[in-house]
Amino acid sequence: MTGKEPQHTLARGDGAGLLHHLLVDQALKVAIVLVALLVLALGMALIWKKAGRAGPRRDDR
Repeated sequence: MTGKEPQHTLARGDGAGLLHHLLVDQALKVAIVLVALLVLALGMALIWKKAGRAGPRRDDR
């Protein structure tokens, strides 16, 4: 940086790095939430299957 570069060039260069960082950060957060929801759904399905429903079923009579 010699001081002779146009201001918009400097701003664009710094802003692109910040924008990239923010986009990667947001993508990681979305991925973490999606994985957590998947684990939650699998856990609930497993519990539902193991516990079953309370009381006798009508088709078991």
